[in-house]
Amino acid sequence: MRSIINMKSAMIALGLAMVLGGCQGTPDTRATASLDNTGFMTAWGVYRHCQVGTNVDSMRADLKQLLLTAEKQESASSFSIPLPDFMNRMVEKSAPRLAADPNAMAAACALSTGQAALLAERMDLAAEMFQSVIENHSESKYAYYTDQARIGLHHVEHAARVAGYPDGTPAALTISAISPAPGGRIPVSSVD
Repeated sequence: MRSIINMKSAMIALGLAMVLGGCQGTPDTRATASLDNTGFMTAWGVYRHCQVGTNVDSMRADLKQLLLTAEKQESASSFSIPLPDFMNRMVEKSAPRLAADPNAMAAACALSTGQAALLAERMDLAAEMFQSVIENHSESKYAYYTDQARIGLHHVEHAARVAGYPDGTPAALTISAISPAPGGRIPVSSVD
């Protein structure tokens, strides 16, 4: 009888040791952080290129790359091992994340691309960019971006009316009647 109790105690102790120490096989956060730094610097470079760009096709490619980065970041942070909650709290390490929100970077890039498309008189692309921000960033933390996108859509509609297209925006619309803001950008905010 005594050997059964000792065996049960040993099994419980071994099981507890495995649960508490078994997560040592997870990747070292220092190695992951260095990869995240490289990934962040790449994303930041793409973001900066989009912000200062003038070629709308290149800016659109930048936006796609930022959206992929945001998608990868979300999938990495949503990974979890199916354990009871109390065990997850004991063994989980905080998920590494980028220093900036890649979704916000993508929204800002879409706004810049929409503004550049407006200047390049590519109203179809401008409307697409502004609409994508409204549709894909509906959370309250992105309210600034959606407000700016609504203002951008208003500029597209205004340009369509000025050009004499009250029912819709043609694919190529001349907006010469609209003067750009200093610096060559159409203002997206009434506070520019």
